[in-house]
Amino acid sequence: MSWASHLRNLALCSLTLLLFACQETQERPAELVTIELTDNFNERRKLLRKLSESTNENKAAWGSIYLCQYDVAEYQFVSALDHLSKAEDLIIQRNIEVLKPKLYYLKAHIYWNLGLDITTVTDFSLKAIGLATGTSKRTYEGNYATYLLDAGEYEQVIEIEERLVGEFEAEGFNTSEAKAVLGAAYYYFGLQDKERDNSMEVQDPLRPGFIDDIEQNTRYINRGLSLMKQSLATLDGVPNVVDKQHVYERALDIGALSDEEIRTCLEFAEANKLWSLAYKVRNSTEAEVLNESTEVASQRLTKVLIKNLEEKEAFKREILGYEFERSKRETEAQISREASAQITFIVALFAALLILLISVIFYRTQNLANQAKIEKQDSNILLANYKNRIRPHFLFNQLNNVNGFISQEKWEEAQEYIGLLSVHLRSSLENSEVESTKVRTEFKRIENYVALQQKSSFAHVKFEVELDHISGEIKIPGGLLQPLVENSYKYAGNASEHNSWIKLTARTKGDALIIMVEDSGYGFLERVPGTGSGLALVQERIEFNRAKSSRSELWRFETDFGKRKSTVKLTMPSRLV
Repeated sequence: MSWASHLRNLALCSLTLLLFACQETQERPAELVTIELTDNFNERRKLLRKLSESTNENKAAWGSIYLCQYDVAEYQFVSALDHLSKAEDLIIQRNIEVLKPKLYYLKAHIYWNLGLDITTVTDFSLKAIGLATGTSKRTYEGNYATYLLDAGEYEQVIEIEERLVGEFEAEGFNTSEAKAVLGAAYYYFGLQDKERDNSMEVQDPLRPGFIDDIEQNTRYINRGLSLMKQSLATLDGVPNVVDKQHVYERALDIGALSDEEIRTCLEFAEANKLWSLAYKVRNSTEAEVLNESTEVASQRLTKVLIKNLEEKEAFKREILGYEFERSKRETEAQISREASAQITFIVALFAALLILLISVIFYRTQNLANQAKIEKQDSNILLANYKNRIRPHFLFNQLNNVNGFISQEKWEEAQEYIGLLSVHLRSSLENSEVESTKVRTEFKRIENYVALQQKSSFAHVKFEVELDHISGEIKIPGGLLQPLVENSYKYAGNASEHNSWIKLTARTKGDALIIMVEDSGYGFLERVPGTGSGLALVQERIEFNRAKSSRSELWRFETDFGKRKSTVKLTMPSRLV
């Protein structure tokens, strides 16, 4: 066996050992035992947050899912969604089977509380039930029955909850919430059939079975009310505020509350700042029942309505804030993935160069072909390096603009801006693997970018484009123009709020294509243009193309920055050779 074969075998063994060393256990972290034994609630949250931020992805997944569960218990569903998103990425990525039932259960529960599509909610709930075992499975089934109740599937609810209530009572568990769901299902099932019977064969009340059907439906309704009364009788044994709220809401919907229970319900809602429930009680109850005068009841109803609307508005802002942070994280993750891809490429290149080096020793006759291949790979590395440096430069500027809208509470402008940004990013990503692009396409991408600037703080800047048909069909290196236009907005756009302009032109002259970015100058700004990273990256790109071109004399990058007018001029061959 040759020394080259020994070298290859050694490399394979080293790689195998490295992969085994990188593997992490998917077992429940030992830190959770210590956390669960901690008496102080805030300290437990602090320890869980630290666990969720662990570099060990298995520990981070467990910490995130438990933080999500804590937020759900405190009915902080938007915050829970944030932790759930991180947990889901880690659980799916590492295929942590033991956490998947809890993941789908929490996902269904959060989506339901946030008012998302009930079909989506029940789909995730069924996934949780299918993967769960033991007592967790019964908990998930109880939640599933609750979702089915909202979907109008009353017979399925009755079938599930009759079994669960029997099992819970046999084991001495509190059945208040389960009976509330079961009672509501019986009530609505009887009411649904009663309404159907009233609408069918109205002209023939003596048809066979008509009286039996009416009596059966009445029994369903009465059983529903009876179960709801039983639920209310044991409600004090329910420690969770949200579960109590759900019982009261269901009892209120079917009219199962006595006058005293209505007053108790209202006191509970206002004490726990459950303004939607408080408004529901006051809006459906006479002042006499609440032991209040008509005037006082009306004033308090208005006050509760205002608080309810404020709560909903705050919730909308919280959702928008979450969406913004999620978008920001996704952008950062994209940047991170691109950086990782670059590292992977460099490692792969190193391996390729090593193989090439060994090949050169044995196959000297292929030296020219191998050298050309290496030069091509080097060019690709330089191009990828340019793209990976210019993208974060642009993305961070745009995130700052979005953050400006959010800080000024301009929610609609923020949403519109994010939409425009997504269109621009999609266009950029679709062309990210292309070395060259037509001038017309690049100008169109710049117009998308200008639309973003017009929506931010540069609406006062006039933008003009001049492009003839011949110049529009010429291909140029992609990504050259955006940093130049960004630079013009940075200086000309900030120099004055009046008479600020930017002009982008392209024309051909002989064998050369000339592209110019002109603007109204930097005025009295202290900092002179040309010192930022954007122009430096473009100049690097020009030098890169000049070095590999057979018409290097046609590649030029010229700048002339003035207080009243600034010009950046790019010259390149009309054919990339």
